[in-house]
Amino acid sequence: MKEQIGVTLKNTDIKTRARKTVETISAKLDRSLIKSQFDEPIDEAAGRFTHKAGCPISHNEFHRVITEFVVWVYDKGLSARWKLSAEPLGQVIELLEKHYSSTYGTGYTAAALDAAETQEGGIDAVLNQLAQIIKDIERAKYIKAVFAVNIDSTDWHLKCEIVSVLFEQYRQCLPQHLLKCKPWELANEIPTIMYRYICNESALQQILSCTEKSLSAENLFNLDSF
Repeated sequence: MKEQIGVTLKNTDIKTRARKTVETISAKLDRSLIKSQFDEPIDEAAGRFTHKAGCPISHNEFHRVITEFVVWVYDKGLSARWKLSAEPLGQVIELLEKHYSSTYGTGYTAAALDAAETQEGGIDAVLNQLAQIIKDIERAKYIKAVFAVNIDSTDWHLKCEIVSVLFEQYRQCLPQHLLKCKPWELANEIPTIMYRYICNESALQQILSCTEKSLSAENLFNLDSF
């Protein structure tokens, strides 16, 4: 009898923890919260950045301005020292190479060509896209961290119970092929399920997009470090 009561209490505790975990993740992925932490401060910092680059901009000026801009945005917008190496320009170029896109193509060269344009926004168009790239990257890192911090990857029983909670609370959001699965079959797919089928209710699908390629359930949780 005591053993049965113990098992019942343990199951109740796991279910309570699972519900709390789902609630916590949903709250931390709220659209307004993410906007206030990333979009708004980054937009404000980008809007306050000034430069005195010539028109047309020279090669050296282009490098100077994009480096100063990224350092400024991280410092003033996110109150964080950017992970600068001995060669910060190289890191900015890598950002452009991975994520920049325009009518000239993708990558650093496309950004340099856009900056040289005098009729299509020039360097300011490049800075605007750089701000968007930073927002996309920081949002993605934040969302990955929310799942990593709140879901114990080693607690198999808890993960199975979280899937059961998702089935109960968000059945109307989930496709039939998932509902036919057993919780243990999806225990390692919680971030993907919540991102693709549940968190879109808080409009995450609209605000999460990388300029290199759209963030999907498949690549959001397999992003290389930025």
